[in-house]
Amino acid sequence: MLGTFVEITVRDCHADALGAAFEIIAHIHQCMSFHEAGSDLSRLRAARPGEAVEVDRETAAVLRLAIAFHGATDGLFDVTIGRQLVRSRFLPRDGIIHLGRFRGTTADIEVLDDRHVRLAQRVLIDLGGIAKGHAVDRAIESLIAAGVPAALVNAGGDLRMYGDQDWPVQLRDADNVARQMVNLRECALASSANLLERHRMLKEDHSPHIGRNGRPVLIDHRVSVIADRCIVADAMTKVAMVDPDLADEILSAHKGFVLRPEMLLAENLAGTA
Repeated sequence: MLGTFVEITVRDCHADALGAAFEIIAHIHQCMSFHEAGSDLSRLRAARPGEAVEVDRETAAVLRLAIAFHGATDGLFDVTIGRQLVRSRFLPRDGIIHLGRFRGTTADIEVLDDRHVRLAQRVLIDLGGIAKGHAVDRAIESLIAAGVPAALVNAGGDLRMYGDQDWPVQLRDADNVARQMVNLRECALASSANLLERHRMLKEDHSPHIGRNGRPVLIDHRVSVIADRCIVADAMTKVAMVDPDLADEILSAHKGFVLRPEMLLAENLAGTA
């Protein structure tokens, strides 16, 4: 789901709570998938400017936070990078005929209420940089509501854990090799890299991460972020790839920080978030 493998870890005696948590993740996948024909994103890209589009409450909540992060980063965090990602073949072009029509940015998205969104211009929204984190958080909420005392939800490396215990987490570097491990508790962690995910087109390298001025972000190292919620950590990895100090500034309000190499010299980071 969400373009990756999702796993949930609980003690055997609480396995009956897993079904509801996975159902929430599957629901978010259906709402926010770029690829699903019936998803909210598919209907938003078909909408006319000024038209109110009914969306799921989950989608409205994610878009609200995306708009807030777009403003806080002066446009660096932008969920309307779908046009660039389709052009560079990181997203499919199925059903998208006139790519040049999608000229808007996140600033053109208006969340009218919990169920309706309006676009000032046509935009091609991709929530791949934030939806996984939201799904992890919602699954955690489901497990807590079911009375599960400790759990870890991991969606392709975007993860969150809670409970009175340390969770050992291996950090996979940009070359896909895990060299370091940290012990975490009561926090979320997300990582991003693109060393092995690049396309070369017209003598230029492209990555699935877009920075300022629509330019592809090309970094040869992993970026990891800790925060109180996975949706925040997920979003801020994309910001930290370009401007780690700006990411740290935003993360300070979310009990988080960019995990810098010198921090890994400590024995663990348990209880830091």
